[in-house]
Amino acid sequence: MTTVSANLGPVLADLHAAAERIWEAASPAWPTLSLEVRPEIGSTNTELMNRGRQGELSPTLLAACRQTMGRGRQGRDWLSSPGDSLTFSLGLPLRLDEIPGGGSALSLAVGLAVAQALETGLQSLPDNPTAPAIGLKWPNDLWLHGRKLGGILIEASPAPGLDEGQRWVVIGIGLNIRLGQAPSGSAALQSAWPQAGGQALTAGLVWAWIAPRLLNQVRAFEQQGFAPLQAAYSQRDVLAGQTVGLWATPGQTPMSGHPPSDIGLAQGVSETGALLVHTDKGLQSWTAGEVSVRPQAHA
Repeated sequence: MTTVSANLGPVLADLHAAAERIWEAASPAWPTLSLEVRPEIGSTNTELMNRGRQGELSPTLLAACRQTMGRGRQGRDWLSSPGDSLTFSLGLPLRLDEIPGGGSALSLAVGLAVAQALETGLQSLPDNPTAPAIGLKWPNDLWLHGRKLGGILIEASPAPGLDEGQRWVVIGIGLNIRLGQAPSGSAALQSAWPQAGGQALTAGLVWAWIAPRLLNQVRAFEQQGFAPLQAAYSQRDVLAGQTVGLWATPGQTPMSGHPPSDIGLAQGVSETGALLVHTDKGLQSWTAGEVSVRPQAHA
């Protein structure tokens, strides 16, 4: 236990320092915001979902040095090692059901906020004025150099004490800072700062970039929906104009080895965040949870 604590010490201190910077930036607009940092946790999303169901409804940012039972979309694991990745969640009440596109659209709005924050942060670093673009793969992935950099998991539930029309919403974000134990073929943010001179990006630094913009984006999304963000999202859409495979049969996914149920040409996203794909059946619209999508080699 002593060895583990020693290994976590610098990462924990880094995240605590970031929490202070986030509080200074966000507290004027979010006076009831709670920020927490854990050395280790099963899943930041699970922790905040459980709190909401118990009626603990204050907006909360929760980060962890290490996640042992992290979850991605469709139940996939998202494990994290101290210093190699940033894993955190934001829990808050939202009038999600009143917003066109609901959680599917929220995932796109969150992805856009994270991508913008990362680029702004990278451009602020010494000798890095032209940071590479961060792409977005519908519905919940961030891409760098054509590879997955991170993912987003949106969960929502009724909770005691909510106002009518509200749901308790938890937004989970995981990003690769260094490759470390990331799956083969992944991207890491450290590669976007080639002039680092041996200095490393840290999870705390990246968290401090992302969290204030994320909070602002979520509040704007609740008021205006996804439509005002559609054009900005389209500029980062890595699927637009590509031939894609669609897996829409329950139980069949790209990871299961089954062939796609349909193939078509991705044509961006709608004002409600739905994926638009032109297939032999015409233009189809898909929301997150209905389909998995992957780029396909041209026939």
